[in-house]
Amino acid sequence: MSAIKDEIQGYINVLPDSALLALKPLLSLLIAEAAVVETDLTAEEKAIILRGREEYSKGSYVSLSEI
Repeated sequence: MSAIKDEIQGYINVLPDSALLALKPLLSLLIAEAAVVETDLTAEEKAIILRGREEYSKGSYVSLSEI
């Protein structure tokens, strides 16, 4: 195993299951042959994204350190 794989495996070994659940979608994307980018969003999904961007610009969000 390469050094970087050993290092990453070490991180994985000490992460709690809750953190691994959060990482699972990202890891799935990284190992996929082609990234999937959804371009056919519904009006409701677009509104949710817009609302999230507005809240973020106001500073009204939960930072990663608070999770």
